[in-house]
Amino acid sequence: MWHDLSRRLAKGALRLANWLVDGLVLSLVVLIVGYSAYVLVDNGRVVDAASAEALESYKPEAEGPGFDDLQARNPDVCAWLTLYGTGVDYPVVQGADNDEYMNTDPTGGFALSGSLFVDYRCARDFSGATTVIYGHHMEDSLMFGDLDKYGQSTYLDQHRHGDLYYGGAHHGVEVVAYMAADAYDRTVYSTTVGTAPSTEEFIAYVRDHAAVWDGELDPSDHVLVLSTCAAGTNERHVVFARITDETYENPFQEERVSRTLTGSAGEGFPLWGKVGIGILALLLVAWVVGAPGKGRKNGTDSKK
Repeated sequence: MWHDLSRRLAKGALRLANWLVDGLVLSLVVLIVGYSAYVLVDNGRVVDAASAEALESYKPEAEGPGFDDLQARNPDVCAWLTLYGTGVDYPVVQGADNDEYMNTDPTGGFALSGSLFVDYRCARDFSGATTVIYGHHMEDSLMFGDLDKYGQSTYLDQHRHGDLYYGGAHHGVEVVAYMAADAYDRTVYSTTVGTAPSTEEFIAYVRDHAAVWDGELDPSDHVLVLSTCAAGTNERHVVFARITDETYENPFQEERVSRTLTGSAGEGFPLWGKVGIGILALLLVAWVVGAPGKGRKNGTDSKK
């Protein structure tokens, strides 16, 4: 009698343990899948906010509201920068400091992707020897996500030109150099080039430290210093380009920039595909764990 009671208690405890383990595994899977779905949706919102297409109607001479309307909506908008064949095709703003547009879009709304913004100490009309423009480094070629590619000389040569619209007119952009710089480099990020350092000193410094140099800079040039984050905390990708009176045709006019993940592990593979595979893998694990084992029947050992 006591032996039978012990067996029943043991079987009941085993059933309870199996139920708890299965329930815990299922709960974890549901939480992970739910979080993955949230991340996917949240990432979609960030991507939508940073999408150049979302602002396309504000481009100069575009059909729609137009650039003047964007400036009327947000007077901090001062230009529109395009680097042909890259994902850089955005309005440029200038705030009261360098924090204002870190998480604010060109229309003035909140966005984790922020805006391309001119250092608040630089001349708004690009009349200074250098104009520093910051932007987030994002996947899918968003914002300044393509600047690191200029570290390859062939890429620079193929994507050398662009357009900078300001003051009611188009101006050419000619990329001449790429540098992996430190965030606290006083020469690269100087807003007083022309006095300290002199323009000659600035040009010599860039030439000596650039990973890629392919072009010429003259002391009379107005230079764009385009900066974005790199892998390390204080590491930065910096592209140097001169503003020209001559404008350039866009050889990529009929092409669209590929919006795929960058990086060796995920190059050329869409974000939704990666997340989808992850969710399917989790569901497969859940099915395997939750499936009845060969030796299990109704939560007990089938052997008598």
